[in-house]
Parts: sequence; C-alpha cells; structure tokens
Amino acid sequence: MPTTTCLPSPELADQLAELARLEWTPGATSAAARRFGWTPVDDGARRAAFATNTGHYVVPEWFAVPPEERAEDEECQIPFCYYYEADDFDEELAAGGLSGNIDWLEKHHADDPEWRFERDTGRAHFDAQWRAAVVLFTERLGEPEVAVRDAEGESPWNYAAWRCGGNALVVGQCTDNGSYMTFEQALVWIAPYPVERPFPGAGEFDGLIEC
Repeated sequence: MPTTTCLPSPELADQLAELARLEWTPGATSAAARRFGWTPVDDGARRAAFATNTGHYVVPEWFAVPPEERAEDEECQIPFCYYYEADDFDEELAAGGLSGNIDWLEKHHADDPEWRFERDTGRAHFDAQWRAAVVLFTERLGEPEVAVRDAEGESPWNYAAWRCGGNALVVGQCTDNGSYMTFEQALVWIAPYPVERPFPGAGEFDGLIEC
C-alpha cells in the first residue's frame, strides 16, 4: 500500500506551535505567516493559502488573508502524509499497464523534493508518521490533553489534541476531501477552540479536522 510523506520539520513544528499559542485577532495570522516566510499560493493549482519553506501547504485557501478581506480565520490544516488502500481494481489496472490511483498518488507531490513516495508500505507506516508528528509537538507543547484511536470506523484513525489557550492543535488522520475521499491523510489542524469546549470522542474527531 502506498504512502507519500513529508513529516513536519522542527522548524515548521516551532512555527505551528507558535501559531497555536497566538491570539487569532484580525490580521494576527497573516502577520505570523509573513514572519514565518510562508509564500502565498495564488496560481490556482492548489487549494492552499501558503507554501511553507519546508515542502508543506497550508489550507484552506482563505487562511490568513488580510483582515480587510476576512474578519477572522476559522482553521488551518497542514497535511504531511497521504495513504491509499489499494484494491483489486488497482491491481487490474497495473496488470493492464494502465494508470490508476497509485500512480496519481505518486505524482501528487512529485514536484516537491521534500516529499517521499513509497509504493509498498502499509497502514502501520501511515500510523508511524502520525506518531512521529505527535512526538514533535509533545516536545513543544507537553503531553497531549487527549490521545485516542477510533477503532470502530471503516479506517482505524488516531488523534492527539492539545489545548493552547483559546486555540487547539490536533495531529490526526482522516479522509482527504481534495482527492474526493480517495486517499487518507495525516495532518496538523489548528483553530480557535473555546476553553470550555470538550474535545470530541474518537469517532467524531475526523469531522472536526477534515479538509
């Protein structure tokens, strides 16, 4: 089963921890993006607001726009691993010399040298990328308030969540809506999150962070 991966670098993890601790007043996130040196994405090729200098893309495309264009930010997501569970149809396509979803995934970040495509890995490898990212943010934010696994869904997904003042940072797994739910992804999700609001149960985390 294939994956394509670009784990957050220590530099990016520092930036995202800072973003999570920031008070998201109008203009604050756009100022932070400039301070981090993120490059606006405006070529229409991706549903992203910024390209970081670490090979990652920050979505959605309206994140951290100037305050005169949007009063407040809702959330941002930074995917760092995609996984595809191949089936018999993929094998038939490959046997016939035809292109399929595995080839599409291989090309997904082919222009970004930081990303690594591996054709024969598996769910354990996908989970290992999630765990590695959790370690990165535990080093910066302490132990997560919540660490759960949704073993009841069609795909067993993992989540770790930190409360950062009036925001939350989640490292989790969910479907990738950008591929029309063909691929699964692991990402970092950051957004304002009221201090009195509990974190979701394991089976509801995907609805919080999907992009």
